[in-house]
Amino acid sequence: MITNKAFWLRSTAPLLCALVAVPGVANAQEEQPQAAAEAPAAAAVPEATPEDEGLTEVVVTAQKQAVGESLQRVPISVTAVNTEILQQTQAISIVDVGRLAPNVSLQTAASFPGFPNFTIRGQSISTSLRTLDPTVTLVLDGMPLADPYGALIDTFDLEAIEILRGPQGILFGRNATGGAVVVRTRRPGNELQFEAAVRVGNAGRFDQSLYLGGPIAGEQVRGKITILHRQRDGLNVDRNAGTFVPAPGNPSGTSPATNSEVDQVREDVWMIRPTLVFEPSDALEITLLGEYINAEYGGSSARLIQARPILGAGFGYTPPPFGHQIDQNASSGSEFEIGRLGLEVNWNVGPGVITAITGWRRVTGTSLGDNDGTPFSFLEITDNPESRQFSQELRFASTFSDTVRFVAGGYYSDTDLDSVETRVINTVIAGAQANFATLAQRAEYQQNASIAAVFGNIDVMPLEGLTISGGLRYTHEKKDIDIILLAVCPGGVCSTTRYQREQSWNDVSPRAAISYQINPNVLVYGSYNTGFRSGNFNGRAANPLGIGPSDPERVESFELGLKTQFWNRRGRFNITAFQSSYDDIQQVITNQQAIQTIVNAASATIKGIEVEASLRPVPGLQFDAAFGYTDASYDEFVGLDLTGDNVPDPALARQLRFQRVPKYTFTGAVSYEFDLGSLGDLTARTSYSWRSRLFTDLVNTPQLIVPSTGIWDASLTWEPDARWRVTVFGRNIGNQNYWDLGLTLPFGHIAYGGEPRTYGVEVGVRF
Repeated sequence: MITNKAFWLRSTAPLLCALVAVPGVANAQEEQPQAAAEAPAAAAVPEATPEDEGLTEVVVTAQKQAVGESLQRVPISVTAVNTEILQQTQAISIVDVGRLAPNVSLQTAASFPGFPNFTIRGQSISTSLRTLDPTVTLVLDGMPLADPYGALIDTFDLEAIEILRGPQGILFGRNATGGAVVVRTRRPGNELQFEAAVRVGNAGRFDQSLYLGGPIAGEQVRGKITILHRQRDGLNVDRNAGTFVPAPGNPSGTSPATNSEVDQVREDVWMIRPTLVFEPSDALEITLLGEYINAEYGGSSARLIQARPILGAGFGYTPPPFGHQIDQNASSGSEFEIGRLGLEVNWNVGPGVITAITGWRRVTGTSLGDNDGTPFSFLEITDNPESRQFSQELRFASTFSDTVRFVAGGYYSDTDLDSVETRVINTVIAGAQANFATLAQRAEYQQNASIAAVFGNIDVMPLEGLTISGGLRYTHEKKDIDIILLAVCPGGVCSTTRYQREQSWNDVSPRAAISYQINPNVLVYGSYNTGFRSGNFNGRAANPLGIGPSDPERVESFELGLKTQFWNRRGRFNITAFQSSYDDIQQVITNQQAIQTIVNAASATIKGIEVEASLRPVPGLQFDAAFGYTDASYDEFVGLDLTGDNVPDPALARQLRFQRVPKYTFTGAVSYEFDLGSLGDLTARTSYSWRSRLFTDLVNTPQLIVPSTGIWDASLTWEPDARWRVTVFGRNIGNQNYWDLGLTLPFGHIAYGGEPRTYGVEVGVRF
C-alpha cells in the first residue's frame, strides 16, 4: 500500500512542476494581529501591507495555537477569505465563497433552501436528511453546528472565513472526514464605529445593513449590534407555462395548478447580532455573542430536464423548454427562526492560554417543497424541523517554550432533532400506469445525539526550521432515535407504530506531520491525517431494516505540500498533493419512489492536487487563481442494484464516479486599484470560475450530467474617501444555465439549483 502511494506521488511530480505557471488565491485583512493575550481565537487577521506593496501577510488560527500563525508557515491546506474580498465579490452567503478555493463547493441541498450540502475534496452529502451527519463541519464562532438546517451563513458581519481541506479529526469539535469551514463574526473595537449599506439589484433585490460598535465603558467593555435585512424575489419564475390536452390523469386538459404567477427561491431574511466584550485585565477577555435570524425562503427550483412518455400519455402535459422557468402547482417555501448564544473566554495564564467556548442554538421551522417540477401533485414534501444544541469546548494552548508547544482539550455536545414530514404523492411515483390517484404519506422522528471527546496535539522543533507534530483524538458518540416509518396513510389514517434504536461508537483518530521551513519564504511539509463519521440513522426510513444505523465511516489521508513566496513577497505559490482512503464510506440512495436509504459503499480512494497562487507585479494590480484536480473512485461498492433486477451489481457500481464532484476546478481573478487623486480610489475586479462536467446523482444518470460550466463575475468599487463606498456588480454575467442536484422519477428527470444572472449596486457609509 505504501509502495502504491509513493508511486502515485512520483507519477504526479511532472504535473506538480507544470502547475507552477498557474497563478492563485491569497486573501488578507486590513488590521494588525492582536496580541496573544487578546485573541487566541481570532481568524485570518493579517499584518499591515508592507511598504514595498507586496502581497499582504495572512494570519490564521486553523491549528488553535495561543497566537495566530502566518498562512504561509502553517503545514495544512487552508484558504482564508477576508471582508475586503467578500465586499468586492458581493458574496451573499458562504455558498458564494466556495468558488474561491480549489476542490471546494459550498452548495445547498437545492430541494430545500438554507440546507448546506458542502463538498471538499470529493467528500459531501447530497440530501436534506437531517439525521445524516455532514462530511464537512461548519464551525461558527467556535461552535460546530450539528443541525445543518438554516446553517447557510450570511457573509454580512463576518470577520473571516477559513476553509480547511481534508480530514479534521483532531481539533474541531465534531470529527469530519472531508474538511471544515470555520467562520468568525466581527468583534467590536476600541473606537466608536458606525456603518450602513444598501444594496439594490435585479429580481427585486433590496438589502439593508447596519453596524454600530465601540467602547461602552472605556476599553474594558466594548459592544456592538448589527442588523441585516435581505429581500429578493425569486430568480426562477413560475409562469404556469407548458401545454395540456385531455388524458387519463388529467381529463380536463387544463392546468391543475391553482397558484398564480410566482417567483420561487425568493428570500426575506432578518438577522440581529449583539456582542459584548469584557476585558477586565490584559490577561482576560470574555465575549458574549447573540444571534437571532428570521428567514423566509421561496420553494424548490425543481425543473424538468427531460419528460418521460408517461407525462404526456398519462397526463397530457408538455413542459416548457428547460431553463430557469419552472411550472409548479404549489407556492412552496420555508420559514425558520434561529436563536444562538455563545460565550467565549480567553485567559492568558503565562505559559499559555485557556480558552472556553460555550454554545447554544435552537432552530424551529416549517417548509413545503414542490419537488417534482410539474403542475401536478407528484411529489410535495412538508417538513417541520426543530433542533436544540448545546456544546462546550475547553482547551489549553501552550506558549512556554520555543521548541515545544501543544494544544490539549475536551469537547462535549448534545443535540436533539425533531421532525414531522408529510408527503403528497401520485400513484405514478409507485409506477402506476393507470388509475392515477393522490396519496398521503407521513413520517416522524425524534433523535438525540451526544458527543464527548478529548484531544491533543504537540509540536516539537528539534532543529531550526524543522517541526515534528503528532496528535490524537478520542471520540465517543451516542445516538438514539424514536421513529414512525415513512408510509402511506390509507383513508387519511397514518401509522402510529414507533420504533426505537440506540447505538454508540468509539474512535481514536491519530495525526502526524513533519514540516521544514527551508528559508523564510519556502515551507515543505508532509502529513498523515485521519477522520471519523459515526454511523447514522435514517429519519426517512420506509421499513424497520432501513432505520439503521449505518456503519461508521473512516478515512486515512496522506498529504504533501509546498508553500512559497518570491519576488520580494510580490508572488505566492502553494501546491498540495493528497490521497485519501475511505472505509465504509456512507452514501444515500434515492430510488424512483423518492425513498432514501443510507448504505456503506465499502471503500473508496480520492486523490488530487490543489494550487493557490497570487502575483502583485506592480502596486495596485493583483492576479489570483486556484486550481483543483480530484480523482474520486470507488474501490468497492456493494449492495447497489444498477440494472433493476433487485440483484446488486458490484462490478458496475465500482465504476461509478462520485456525485457533485467535478474532476477539475479553476478560478482566476484580476483586480486593479486606480488612484483618482481628489476623486478617491477605484477598484475593478473580475473573476472566472470553471468546473468540468459533473454527475448530480449517485448512479451517474446521463440525463443529469451537468456539462462543464464557467461563471464570470465582475465588480467596480469607487471610494471617494474613507467614509463612502459604491460598488456595481454582476454575477454569472454570461447567464450560464447549470444545476447542482439531479433526481430521476418515473415521469422525468428533475434538476435543482443553479442561479441565473444577478446584478446590482451597493452604497455603503462608515464613520
